[in-house]
Amino acid sequence: MKKRNLLKVLFLVVIILYFGNNANAITAAADKAANVSVSVDVKDISTEEAEFIKKFSFRNKFQRSTEAQIKSFYKDYNKYSEKNDIEKLKSLYSDSYVNNDGFNKETIFKMMSMASDSYKEVEYITDIEKISVEGNYAVVDVHEVAIGSTAKKQEDLNDYGLVTSDLYYTDNLVKEGNKWKIAATVVKSEKVALKYGEAKNMPIEITAPKMISAGADYDVKVKTQSPDGVLVIGSIINEQIVFPQIQNKDKFKSVKSDVIERILKANEDSHNEYAAVTIGITRASIEPPAVVFNMTGMAFVMTRVNVLPVNNNVKIEKEAEDVKASI
Repeated sequence: MKKRNLLKVLFLVVIILYFGNNANAITAAADKAANVSVSVDVKDISTEEAEFIKKFSFRNKFQRSTEAQIKSFYKDYNKYSEKNDIEKLKSLYSDSYVNNDGFNKETIFKMMSMASDSYKEVEYITDIEKISVEGNYAVVDVHEVAIGSTAKKQEDLNDYGLVTSDLYYTDNLVKEGNKWKIAATVVKSEKVALKYGEAKNMPIEITAPKMISAGADYDVKVKTQSPDGVLVIGSIINEQIVFPQIQNKDKFKSVKSDVIERILKANEDSHNEYAAVTIGITRASIEPPAVVFNMTGMAFVMTRVNVLPVNNNVKIEKEAEDVKASI
């Protein structure tokens, strides 16, 4: 084997090891390594070098094969989701499944079944950002965007709703037999919007912290760009992510600017929650002898706030503090 070819292979190995935590860099470097044609003569390299290259080549091929399986897994997931095939979706989840809201497989699919008749023509775009594999376990970072419409019209507006979601989450996969299954999910970021009428073309941006301590105060800000000649009313509340859902109520207030802001208090039960805004759009019409306001748009927009529990078992011993103070 020519020395420069061996050095080329080892150089690519170093690149891959250096970028070990970067899935894109690994894939790019692995493709380069796979395209290097090397004729190995055992007389030119030591036994240790030969074994190293052999093991690396096998590991690299195994990793690419596993990633291909997982990517195929998520293609099936999207296909079943768009077809609303609940039974086939169930087959992709481990029976021991749980997510960071504390919902198990039974609860998740009960919620899916209840919502399945509410929406139609939902399209999903899933981007797998990173895959890490260790034996029969895998961690997959996913960005998922969905868009669809409600199955029924909103009575007051006589209009189908436009629903959109933007979701970042991490799935923990486990290989059961020869099939990958989702064993756990951590939802890191989630924004969902449901809009009717004039609100469909109205930009609404809601911001809140992605994480907050249980019982802590946090700021929620909503920016809008309302159409000319309308009156906008709105409210901001927080709702715990529990099942069955607990509905909070709030009074609607007239929005005199395109910014709504409110300080909310996170629940003390350490349940994750949504910061949610409801907006109504009305237009005035003169119907002598009165001026009548008619609702022409409506929107519900929410963002996830993960609530971190407070560990009350962490204590600083007073004696240790006294000793420290006396030194």
